[in-house]
Amino acid sequence: MKYKNPLAEHKTKIQKYRAFISDRNSGKKAYKSDNTCVALKDVNVNDVEFISGLWRVQKYFDYNIQQIRDRKIILGPRLEYKEKTFFEYYQATTLAYNCYGPIFLGFDMVAAKYVTDKGEYWSYGKSIAEARAFMGIKLYDEYMDLIHSVACKNIKKNEK
Repeated sequence: MKYKNPLAEHKTKIQKYRAFISDRNSGKKAYKSDNTCVALKDVNVNDVEFISGLWRVQKYFDYNIQQIRDRKIILGPRLEYKEKTFFEYYQATTLAYNCYGPIFLGFDMVAAKYVTDKGEYWSYGKSIAEARAFMGIKLYDEYMDLIHSVACKNIKKNEK
């Protein structure tokens, strides 16, 4: 399991491991999303979470999750898109969980990425145009003084 399910009742690994060993030794089962179950002795502690009073096998989830602004976003494949900016674009969707792990219903958004000496900047939107616009705003907020000094250098010369 790559990402911890926020619905899990055990907050620490040691707490989860102790409960898992105890329940495994008493013959408890873990439930799967397809309404079947499997004995705890047949699963790895890292593949289950205890949610709503039951052990639940977490679905395999191989996508990357990126915190962008106020949301966790599932990133998909990179989009091949050529333009004048240095942004990269990715298929994306917002992250949600159920008791069996992250829910993925398909990509319905676009995430933009820009790498600078200060690090990576991310934005998202419903389209490439929205993601690019939000990235432009973010970069302007970050580099406002530099942009202003370059954009207004002729005005400053004439003021002297």
